[in-house]
Amino acid sequence: MNKITQKKLNLDLVLKDIEKYCFSELSYEKIKNLEYITNYDKLVEVHKENEEGYDLLRKYPNEFKLKIFDYNASVKKAKIDSVLSEKELFYILRNIITYDRFSKRFENIKLQEHFSYPSLTKYVVKLDDFSDLERYLDRIIDEDGYIRPDASLELKNIKVNISKLKNKSDQILKNILRSNVKKLTEAIVTKRNDRDVILVKPEYKNDFGGIIHDESASGNTFYVEPKENVEINNEIGILKRKEREEILRILKEASEVIKEKADELINSLWNFSQIEFIFSKMNFCARNGFNKQNIVNSQELNLKKAYNPLIDKDVVVKNDVILDNKGNSLIITGPNTGGKTVILKTVGLCVYLSHLGFYIPALEESTVGFFEDVFVDVGDEQSIENNLSTFSSHMTNIIDILNKTNDKSIILLDELCSGTDPSEGAVLSIALLEKFKNLNATMLCTTHYPEIKNYCFESEYYKNSSMEFDFEKLKPTYRFIIGLPGKSNAINISAKLGLEQSIIDEASSLLEVNTKENNLFIDKLSESIREYDYKLEYINKSLAEIDEVKETLETNLQKYEEYKESLYNDLSLELNKEIEEKKEEMLEIYKEFKDNTSLKQHELNDLLHSMDKSKNKIKLQRKLESQPKFNNSEIQVGDDVLVLSYNQRATVLEISGNTLQIKMGAMKLNIKKKEVRKIESEPEIAKRYVSTSSVSSKKVGIDINVIGLNTEEAIREIENYMDKVILQGYDTFTIIHGLGSGILRKNIGEYLKNNRYVASYRTGGQNEGGMGATVVEMK
Repeated sequence: MNKITQKKLNLDLVLKDIEKYCFSELSYEKIKNLEYITNYDKLVEVHKENEEGYDLLRKYPNEFKLKIFDYNASVKKAKIDSVLSEKELFYILRNIITYDRFSKRFENIKLQEHFSYPSLTKYVVKLDDFSDLERYLDRIIDEDGYIRPDASLELKNIKVNISKLKNKSDQILKNILRSNVKKLTEAIVTKRNDRDVILVKPEYKNDFGGIIHDESASGNTFYVEPKENVEINNEIGILKRKEREEILRILKEASEVIKEKADELINSLWNFSQIEFIFSKMNFCARNGFNKQNIVNSQELNLKKAYNPLIDKDVVVKNDVILDNKGNSLIITGPNTGGKTVILKTVGLCVYLSHLGFYIPALEESTVGFFEDVFVDVGDEQSIENNLSTFSSHMTNIIDILNKTNDKSIILLDELCSGTDPSEGAVLSIALLEKFKNLNATMLCTTHYPEIKNYCFESEYYKNSSMEFDFEKLKPTYRFIIGLPGKSNAINISAKLGLEQSIIDEASSLLEVNTKENNLFIDKLSESIREYDYKLEYINKSLAEIDEVKETLETNLQKYEEYKESLYNDLSLELNKEIEEKKEEMLEIYKEFKDNTSLKQHELNDLLHSMDKSKNKIKLQRKLESQPKFNNSEIQVGDDVLVLSYNQRATVLEISGNTLQIKMGAMKLNIKKKEVRKIESEPEIAKRYVSTSSVSSKKVGIDINVIGLNTEEAIREIENYMDKVILQGYDTFTIIHGLGSGILRKNIGEYLKNNRYVASYRTGGQNEGGMGATVVEMK
């Protein structure tokens, strides 16, 4: 990053706390080393990555906190056969777990959204599969970054033995403390030289044998390791040394495994750090209210409501800025403290942030073109050491800029040619502006010189602009106005503050005529721009209100449709439930009198069929109501109509007022007009809306197994099963009775021969059970 330009634009202050938005130290290091992008294709690629990262962060704000560690140094150590520490292995493990989880979640999102996220995918596909390494490291490293107690069988046994000895030691010390309270300065166990000791009074220091490890400064306490514990502690010491040796062996083995995967680990870290870097940048932009900009391959700016992020958001004024090298290079004139420099720095920040790969402090519909270089001359860089005046310092910078500028440069100059004689400064400024124009550079320049206003009025390359000033309150509004030059307003402000009128008149008379005319013109133009802005604000407000009303109407319409649909559904469910209950009642009645009645199967099926048809009556009614091909007002004798209550086609015979005589099949009926719908098109149109649900007659094999039952039990089972077959409308089913002695098969055949619902029956075929089965055909 160009440190000088960064400082001139205050970019260092904008990014000073970016570290807290980065998910890892790797990202922060990348951001510190960012360089201005001077290749358009690279710039577009970076912003495509940004768009995908920003989109994922917005949709899944809590899922992509990609904390990773920089394990490059650790892997390089492993490559030269150094032993990695537990923490180093832990960091590698945490990273590869993060790679795996992100990859899986990312692929799920792609499937879920049916979008490929190509800019991020190019990094994800380069992440290596570390499933085996993850399982291996997870087996030896715990959640806190230490070797697990059961990382190896040897280590586990050592830990168990140490634990047993410590328990034994603790019990011995407790017994000693209980039985020797008077000999102790305090009944506690502490550590000296990594050994358990008790606190003994001087006169009893030799009563416990063992080892005296230390004494207090006062000489009133001796730290004694009782002899009963010395041997135990010696054994523990030996085991701990073995423990350290075993841990070192495990670490060496793990380091060898890391060495084998070194290249893959370094490759994956680089690719994933790119992903994490993108998310960190977008996290910073999202948290600071920066928005996506359009990137175009031309030298132009169209900033909407741009602002300087260093100014308090509650007081900052947001402005539109249009700038290019095709007639919209801008010269900002007007007095100091009006905000000219703030506008210049805001534009510079938006360009520079875009070319570093960030979003900008402006609305999303803003456009930032491609600029190979940003040249800035802002502030007083007078150098005492080099004996340069303010003017000399600025001119040195401008000469350097001139030598480097081309048609893809943007130039930001604050107070052009200030610090010298006004008359010379003005003409020199105009000459410089002409030179930059010839170079076709995009210019944004602030100046005090009134001569430049006239120059801009006559130029087709430059436009005047200014910062608005409130004369009533005698302070700037910081509102940027393109097309209107600024003026100093010194005489007007002095009059407002109460300066004697004669002095005001004298000063006014001394003004040049063209200056007075320009001021009058500027005042009229300012008033026109203000009036235009008020009207534009009113139109925008009206449009916003219209959009709000439209949204409300659409919401209410949607709620109405949902409510209407729910009413139809509830009514349909209620009616269908009643129909099913009636069918159950009919089934019970049928079972009770089926053997003593002449009711035919097809009659029962017809009755159930008509009940099923009524289930769809409400849905049919809705379809017909919305179907424009039905028009009752034009029904005439001879027309075909659809009878809603029967869901059948009929022909109109006579019309008497609102009553129709119709012929439906063989029947003649009198019916109201509202109960029918005229069918205007071919019969197929009506058929489309007529529900013809019927009892299924598909030939589906049905098996009933009566093997092991006696004749009476088998006949009862077959009889009950035939009830279900009849109601379902099936044509055939199979009785499985087995071979046996043949008596059961014979008796079942006698029953079927006399059953009025059976059309025929036969012995099963080769693939139907043979002699052990009987296939029944229903009437």
